[in-house]
Amino acid sequence: MTGRAQFIPALTKPYTYFSFYKEWKEKEGFWIRFIAILAVSGLLHALSFFAAFPSFKTISFVEAAKLSGTEQELLRFLISLAGGVWGIIVPFLILQAGTLFLYAFFRDIGYKALFYVMSVVYVLFLIGLAFELPFQFAIGAEEVVQPLGFGFAGVLFFKYGFWQELLNLINVFTLWGSVVIYFALRQLSFKAKSYCLAVTIGGSVFWIILYSIYAALVSGQLV
Repeated sequence: MTGRAQFIPALTKPYTYFSFYKEWKEKEGFWIRFIAILAVSGLLHALSFFAAFPSFKTISFVEAAKLSGTEQELLRFLISLAGGVWGIIVPFLILQAGTLFLYAFFRDIGYKALFYVMSVVYVLFLIGLAFELPFQFAIGAEEVVQPLGFGFAGVLFFKYGFWQELLNLINVFTLWGSVVIYFALRQLSFKAKSYCLAVTIGGSVFWIILYSIYAALVSGQLV
């Protein structure tokens, strides 16, 4: 049986979609959609870097350069271009890390199927980034709070550090992604439901904490 890789049904009806997915011997259309993911990721990251340029201008060596208006526009373009390139690279890093993590627990599913699951989840990351863009353009900041999550609580009750990053990552898209992963694992694996649930929750908590520590260390505000 031949099926078509589709991200929207996989996101909106994961339990039903992946029940059909496991029966398909041939999956058509994945690479076209994956290339589209790379293109959209590159565009959104380029726009994010473009919007954040006012914060880049406050860096000491940029201020010391005393750039003219034309030079600043050129720098903004180059930064946006670098952001676009990074936006094409970052999906490979995220998808590879997530796929290898799941593969350690679900070898019965196979690497290709798990990579597809992570690609579906990455679409949610892009949607979340799109929701943040208007706030970036409004305030010109490199990092903004995810409006559909608990990031605002982090700003109100904690200093900029580990806890703010952690709360900011607890949002609609992270939870939605965890639900998609759980239903995909349930349908594609022969392992018990409790095992799938434990790996999904444990993996989500692990990556949220790991990224929160990393982001806080980079900003020099772990505590």
